[in-house]
Amino acid sequence: MTSTTTVIIGAGQAGLAMSYELSALGIDHVILERGVIANSWRKDRWDSLHLLTPNWQNRLPGCAYSGPDPHGFGSKDALASRLAGYANTHRLPVKTGIDVASVTPGALGYRVHTQVGPFDCRNVVVATGACARPAVPGLALGLPHDLPAFTTTSYKRASDLPDGGVLVVGASASGLQLAREIQRSGRQVI
Repeated sequence: MTSTTTVIIGAGQAGLAMSYELSALGIDHVILERGVIANSWRKDRWDSLHLLTPNWQNRLPGCAYSGPDPHGFGSKDALASRLAGYANTHRLPVKTGIDVASVTPGALGYRVHTQVGPFDCRNVVVATGACARPAVPGLALGLPHDLPAFTTTSYKRASDLPDGGVLVVGASASGLQLAREIQRSGRQVI
């Protein structure tokens, strides 16, 4: 069993920013990440994703954007690399490859259950991201089982799709980026 004041779940932008601030205050803590630093950006997004906010706006505490294109829209890979560099530069206490199974009341306040044993702490910060699970409309249950369907976390690139036209459901920024990419691959997109 490990004891600490705070456990942060997730080593993305929010988790790393929280860790930086806790470090500045001298508060002991640990970040538990199921994969690698910026795991969702690296593995749960499509290959060509570009951010919806300009590079200068994707800053972190103690680290303003310093690249060549502050008003551009960086790729997910550039952001993931930047986040990993930030964690290393600031020596943030990230433990990778640790799945959090549950959080329950514990002796110090909370017990965080993982495959490597429990972590007891007074505080838990859940920094797992806004879109950990895609919202799939209920009508999708009525689609034929042999009809391929993808979400924004399972789609990676247009070349992975079977031949034929594509229906993109949703016209948010993600839906529009995907529709444009798939159409540029030569497919009919609705």
